[in-house]
Amino acid sequence: MRREVKIEKKYCFIDAGKAIIPQQLFGRIEGGLMQSMGYAVMENFVEKEGQVSSRNRSTYLVPTILDIPEEMNIMVLEISDPRGPWGARGLGEVMNMYLAPAVTAAVFDATGIWFNHFPLVPEEVLKGIQKIHVSGQTTNK
Repeated sequence: MRREVKIEKKYCFIDAGKAIIPQQLFGRIEGGLMQSMGYAVMENFVEKEGQVSSRNRSTYLVPTILDIPEEMNIMVLEISDPRGPWGARGLGEVMNMYLAPAVTAAVFDATGIWFNHFPLVPEEVLKGIQKIHVSGQTTNK
């Protein structure tokens, strides 16, 4: 049984307003998607009583080039924004708003378990699976 969450495909549809420099637009979207993936399944920031316990890279993992999904499909809509400069719309951290909930829903579909915290690292997913099996709880799947 697989106990880790692996993102193999990403689909992103976004209205960016007018793309002023399209090459940079796609780079920003791809980078934001990878950052969001790290937040959802890898970056285990640990803090206790105001002290950071995640002090080195061996315990605080961030996505690398090896973590890029095999399939990443990005579709950009260019609907000019009358409030933005030259019709552009800011992307900022917009990628972080959708991926974590989508991953949580996919994990629920696979396991019948809702997780209410991130990241969904293997230890946490395994704990959730064991908790359901030990308690005999039924899921609402």
